[in-house]
Amino acid sequence: MSSESNSIKVIVRVRPILLREVDNNVGLPTQSLVQMPSSDCTTILNPTKDEKKQYHFDECVWSFDPNDANYVDNQRFYNKSGPDLLTHLFEGFNVCLLAYGQTSSGKTYTMMGDETQPGVIPSLIKDILKQMDISINQKVQCELTFSYMEIYNEQVIDLLSKDQNVKCKIRENPQTGPYVENLKEVSISSYAQFLNFLKLGNRVRSTASTLMNDLSSRSHAVITLTLHQTRYESDAGDGIGNASEKMTSNIKLVDLAGSERLARTKLYGQQQRMKEGASINKSLTVLGRCINLLAQKNNKTVVPYRDSILTYILKENLAGNSKTCMLFCVSPLDYEETIQTLNYANEVKKIKTSAKANKTKLPTVPVDWNNLKNADSSVIDSLRNEVELLTNKLTTLEMEHNNSSTFSDSTLVENTEKSNLKNLMEFLENESAKAKFENKFLSQQLAKKNKQISELQAQIDFIYRFEIARIKQDMARSHLITNISHCRQGIDADLAYFDPASLFKQQ
Repeated sequence: MSSESNSIKVIVRVRPILLREVDNNVGLPTQSLVQMPSSDCTTILNPTKDEKKQYHFDECVWSFDPNDANYVDNQRFYNKSGPDLLTHLFEGFNVCLLAYGQTSSGKTYTMMGDETQPGVIPSLIKDILKQMDISINQKVQCELTFSYMEIYNEQVIDLLSKDQNVKCKIRENPQTGPYVENLKEVSISSYAQFLNFLKLGNRVRSTASTLMNDLSSRSHAVITLTLHQTRYESDAGDGIGNASEKMTSNIKLVDLAGSERLARTKLYGQQQRMKEGASINKSLTVLGRCINLLAQKNNKTVVPYRDSILTYILKENLAGNSKTCMLFCVSPLDYEETIQTLNYANEVKKIKTSAKANKTKLPTVPVDWNNLKNADSSVIDSLRNEVELLTNKLTTLEMEHNNSSTFSDSTLVENTEKSNLKNLMEFLENESAKAKFENKFLSQQLAKKNKQISELQAQIDFIYRFEIARIKQDMARSHLITNISHCRQGIDADLAYFDPASLFKQQ
């Protein structure tokens, strides 16, 4: 895909038949209505008309029959889709993965997984942390932050906040687009730390039991991982050098709540659940309307992002600075919901985004203090005469505007001091971060050298043991040869003594 312009990547995954569907025996077919004859083709059979409709997507993932040779579990699915997400993130691109589908279609299982089959999110976190360690050896400092929120009944809730009653507001930055104000971000340095924060968020996320799903998501969940990278370069080759480039990129991992029909969920009379379902369907409807308009490629059309909190937050990911992948999970048995989802996916693949790497080059020009001193002297000399001419005028004006001048001067001094303090704090923070990273870099280099020394010592020990064994073998051989020689001399002497010829000669 081009770094400047690319289509949204579309992946379709079909899940297996659930035990609940078999036990309820609701009259659904027992064979999958969805077929995937190839890795980029999906067909669906209309059970009433006995006709097929065919679709083509970037990837079609067959997860219907575990006994099938083409079956793809969570680990294999991540191995196919994860590397691109990881690569783009470390290249400085904003990335987004959205999981869409009917309730109970397998979205949350694909994104989160379980202990035996981890999903995309935990697997991706592991690889990001591994790559961060590798980057240290390449003189790249990485910092990862994590935020977790849900969109529930058209309200944004920070799942990491202690006060769940506080509703977050959406703001828009002219350069970077919409963002959630005061959303809590936490630093992630280990996988165990991530799991703790994830469990904290999942405990307070809105879920409920419906006829179609025992743990149905009642909100859209958005995990945002922000990666800050600072590259250091040194001309001399000693140490880490100076910071030469900064990159800040993020990846949004969105688990959308499933579309619902009352006839299937059986939530009649449950006002709160019906309100949740209506809110979910409204936001998904607005998302569909935005996608349809974006697929038409009409620049004059106003896309209604603000009609829903979900689309407003995802504005940049749908048609802006982002490399976006949309995963559509489908049921193998529900024809109406599945064909609606496939038609939806067919529109999404027409949308193009414009992604650019978020790189910032840092000045690396060394400071020449002698030139600065000379420059200061020349400026003073050139301005001295002008200052003398203005002194008399300023003296007279000072008497007339003493109060205002005093206030203005004090304000100017205060602002200057604040500016200098801010610059000093920023400088110290950068130097502190650099020192911490240099410690990590040197520690990794030291560990690498120690490993090489250990390997070299092991080789020396092996050679030493080999040489000792060889010397012992040579000594044993020499001793054996000496013994054989002595034995041979004794045998020769005995043979000579008992030789019959010599006996006859004596007679």
